[in-house]
Amino acid sequence: MKVILVTGASSGIGKEFARQFAYRGYNLFLVARREELLKQIKEEFEEEYEVSVDYLACDIAKDPKQVYDVCKERGHEVTVLINNAGFGDYLSFVNADLKKLQDMVDLNAKALMSLTYYFVKDMKENGYGHIINTGSVASFMPGPYMAVYYATKAFVMSFSMALREELKEYNIKVSVLCPGPTKSDFWNVADAGNTAMNTSVFSRTVTDVAKTGYSLFESGKAYAIDGFLNKTLIAFARHLPLEYCARAVGFVQRKVKGKAG
Repeated sequence: MKVILVTGASSGIGKEFARQFAYRGYNLFLVARREELLKQIKEEFEEEYEVSVDYLACDIAKDPKQVYDVCKERGHEVTVLINNAGFGDYLSFVNADLKKLQDMVDLNAKALMSLTYYFVKDMKENGYGHIINTGSVASFMPGPYMAVYYATKAFVMSFSMALREELKEYNIKVSVLCPGPTKSDFWNVADAGNTAMNTSVFSRTVTDVAKTGYSLFESGKAYAIDGFLNKTLIAFARHLPLEYCARAVGFVQRKVKGKAG
């Protein structure tokens, strides 16, 4: 059965991204750690949209190949891979927990790369496919007080654009969704002050972001920055030397969280 695979699908952008496809009649394979939430989404989407929803509860940072193996065992052909799972940490590097930073790299970068490696081989054999990776406005700039998170999102953009060029001869598209601040649990996990970030003028809803993500599937474009203000921000940041861009981001980050640890 042909399916759309979405990681980090139990809530937030991932869940709403999956909804965009279910609404249009696509079958889904959802991956996240929280099985109870995945079960609820399966029941909700199958009843509301009359599509087939399968899921796997696992930690892809620990064993990304498990996702591929289970897909093969269950007879799923992944036509669209949406690498959405990820998290951040809002703290100065010197005061951060090293294990959490390493886990962030494992999930945001290594698991994304590994899943892409496994599934792109099948896409090449089939002669088509689309990989949509969730980057960020952070993909375009350095980010003091979230240094490792911003670095992982820069990896996502660089990796994706390189693959886009490599894979075009096989009719495989690679795109990057670049949200800015989004009203979700991301900021709680990052210890960034959920209220402050969710009420920012730059903040968008998960539905807004998911619709922008779905537009990449329809258009096949290289990337999409979600929201007019975020597009304006990135256009401005691109004209700054990296050192000054880092200073500007650092100033804003300190204001948001007081002294950011």
